Amino acid sequence: MRIITKYFAAIIVLVTLAGCKSCGYSLSGINIPPDVKSISVQFFPNKAALINPVLSQKFTEQLKDKFLKETSLTLINNNGDFRISGEITNYRIEPAAVTSATGTAKNKFTMAVKIIFECPSHKDLNFTEEITKFSQFDAKDNFQSVENTLSEDLSKQIIQEVFNKVALKW
Repeated sequence: MRIITKYFAAIIVLVTLAGCKSCGYSLSGINIPPDVKSISVQFFPNKAALINPVLSQKFTEQLKDKFLKETSLTLINNNGDFRISGEITNYRIEPAAVTSATGTAKNKFTMAVKIIFECPSHKDLNFTEEITKFSQFDAKDNFQSVENTLSEDLSKQIIQEVFNKVALKW
């Protein structure tokens, strides 16, 4: 009898979850208005004092990929229902920790991106924000040897924050 009750409860849960899907509830947390079907992501130029020649292209493509993989939005070149643009505003290295014996012990790598998000049909969702992330690395390491890893990590963090604000409404 207990086994039948457990199976019956499991079936009720599954039917309820399937019914919630048709009501617009999503277990993934995606919170995109039903009339929004497309997204356009413009190229993010690097306006920082220090220029990484491949950063703009990589950042732009990774941002597009994030929305294509994790939403049902269609990517179009211009005038999407969701529109994301902006620029890389900061990309710098500075001392973070200094010791009297060796001088600089840690360096701080900072990356900032200005994000402009527009949704013409839902203007209350629009925002402009600069998102800044940083990471520390050992001063003994040559920046060029760790730059790709650090910039990739910070780009992913910034893109995740953009995604959270746009698609999850966090």
